[in-house]
Amino acid sequence: MREHPLLPLTPEPAGDASLEDFRISQPLEVLTLLGRMVEQTEVVALATADGVSCLSAIDGVDRGRRLLWLFGTAGDACLRSLLAAPWVVAVGYLDHVKIQFRVQNLQWLPGAEGSRLACLLPLELYRFQRRSYFRVRPATHPVPVVRARTGRADSPIELEVIDISMTGVGLLLRPGSPRFPVGARLPRATLVLGPATRLGVDLKVMHVTPRREPGQGHHMGCTLDGLDEDGLLALQHFISQAHLRQGGSS
Repeated sequence: MREHPLLPLTPEPAGDASLEDFRISQPLEVLTLLGRMVEQTEVVALATADGVSCLSAIDGVDRGRRLLWLFGTAGDACLRSLLAAPWVVAVGYLDHVKIQFRVQNLQWLPGAEGSRLACLLPLELYRFQRRSYFRVRPATHPVPVVRARTGRADSPIELEVIDISMTGVGLLLRPGSPRFPVGARLPRATLVLGPATRLGVDLKVMHVTPRREPGQGHHMGCTLDGLDEDGLLALQHFISQAHLRQGGSS
């Protein structure tokens, strides 16, 4: 297991509204991040609310049974405390980026080689990066766009991408563009990142706010979902390249 001695394995406070920017809930992205932690044998700390902490690592991701297998030794006093605790969180690092998730239903389950430590596969996790790292402003030409329909019978409209992350996209509504109410859904829109990269996405409008410059239209922020595994990889590559072009700051 790889341990980073200079990176603190302490959880961020639970229930803090400011953590929402870091929440990852797309199932494929959650599975991808956990799978990479398995491949790189990254250490995780299993911690309770009263400060008990025990080092472990993710031994495997069991999609069929919706379980995470964890390393542990039966009879370990620290693990006994964790198994009895009502609240446990896992904290680790992937590429020096902090990953955190709630550990639910931690217990020993029977396996082919004896009992193994397991918990429920998390439905969400938190990836703590500075927002400038994972939300980027595209600098490519032509500028990426989203093509969407306001109704089934309507012709598609094209909206310029202002900024983008793995979970959301900001779109430019120029003066005269159709207005979208907060909560509106744009299913199966097309995100065009380049001449050969077109991704099918589902969007939901979260806010529509005027841009700072008068007469420059509105910024429409949307959640971004519905990507398949190839789409997630293509978007990750696009964001990484945009991040490098912006100087690689994090």
